[in-house]
Amino acid sequence: MEPGEMKFGVPNVVYDIVQTVSNLLQGQEKLMEYALDAERAGDSDAATAFRTVSEGNRVAALTLLKRLKVHLDEM
Repeated sequence: MEPGEMKFGVPNVVYDIVQTVSNLLQGQEKLMEYALDAERAGDSDAATAFRTVSEGNRVAALTLLKRLKVHLDEM
C-alpha cells in the first residue's frame, strides 16, 4: 500500500491510530489487574513496574488521540 492509502474507508494512519489507542486502553485494565496481583503476592516492584507501563500507555494513548484529532479535522 502507498502512504496515505485508504484501509476500510479511512486513511491508513487514522485506522492505525484508532486500533492502537483501542489496544492501549484495553491493556490498561489488565495492567491494573496485574499490579493488584503483584501486590497481593507481596511483589511491590512488579506492581510498580505494571503501573509504570500503564502510565506510559496512557500517555501514548493521549498523544495518539491528539494526532487523531488533527487527521479527522483534515478529512
